Amino acid sequence: LKEAIGGGKDLDKKVSLYNEVLLGDAMMVGSMLGYEVGHDVSQDRRIIQNLLFAGFGYLTTRGGKIIPTLNSLRAVLPLTNAPSTKEAKGAKNRSRSRSPAARNTQSRQQKKERKSANLAIGHKKLKKRGKDVSRMLRNAARDKGSISFRVNTDFKQTMRLLTEHHKDSWVGPKLQAVWEVMFKESEMLVFELWYGGEMIAADIAHRVGRSIYVATRFFQQSYRKLQPGFLLALVETKFLAEAGFVLWDLGGTDSSPMMAYKEVVSFQMSRPEFLAKFLPVRAGSVGLKTGIIIDDVKAEHLLC
Repeated sequence: LKEAIGGGKDLDKKVSLYNEVLLGDAMMVGSMLGYEVGHDVSQDRRIIQNLLFAGFGYLTTRGGKIIPTLNSLRAVLPLTNAPSTKEAKGAKNRSRSRSPAARNTQSRQQKKERKSANLAIGHKKLKKRGKDVSRMLRNAARDKGSISFRVNTDFKQTMRLLTEHHKDSWVGPKLQAVWEVMFKESEMLVFELWYGGEMIAADIAHRVGRSIYVATRFFQQSYRKLQPGFLLALVETKFLAEAGFVLWDLGGTDSSPMMAYKEVVSFQMSRPEFLAKFLPVRAGSVGLKTGIIIDDVKAEHLLC
């Protein structure tokens, strides 16, 4: 608990230790099992942010007790071919030595490469699903209006629909109250898929530098013919890649049926593999638009 509140190097040392010695499916921090969110929201926010910065995921019990996790397998989709911290510094120094015209040309080329890098991801299941969703977008009747992609437009409705969808959700009222404060302070993101005037899917996420950690997600079963969960994933990841994010992190994964969708939209990484990709990009800031981002989603808006 002390490390989670303080964050920084002490928490990093814990992660490094567990990364080297743990062989189990997930690491749960014993000293945190008694900590319950909802009594001190400011401290709750700090703990969650510090845990995520160190590389943990987290759950809570329905009563609000927080459970940090560091799974042996992590479901992650790399969004760009991001350079290491050392490479990025070297590139920045080289850029300073160039003329303004050369820097502008280089900047345009980097943006072009960043936008196209995600399309080179070698994920056969994801590409196949992309084709299926593209076909659906071309052929499906849209009696209720257009399908739109939005960011942070209706937090209260998101929580209501999440509760309705996951009757036994680990996101209880106490955590929702903490999330509401974090949302108001721009510390959380909600990626939304709407059909006409109705939200049909959402990802509730945290920004961790140039990585996005999806805490939980849902979609409305009554619209399953539109494949809303996969459609949202494909639109959201392209949006994030073009904004400059490097990782889309769905947290821990295993062979259970509830986790099966993660195999389609992400790669399974071991704990050391994930940390090697995450730690260099966990700092920094990326600008992100909110509101209605795409008012009529088409195949061109999908990652692949």
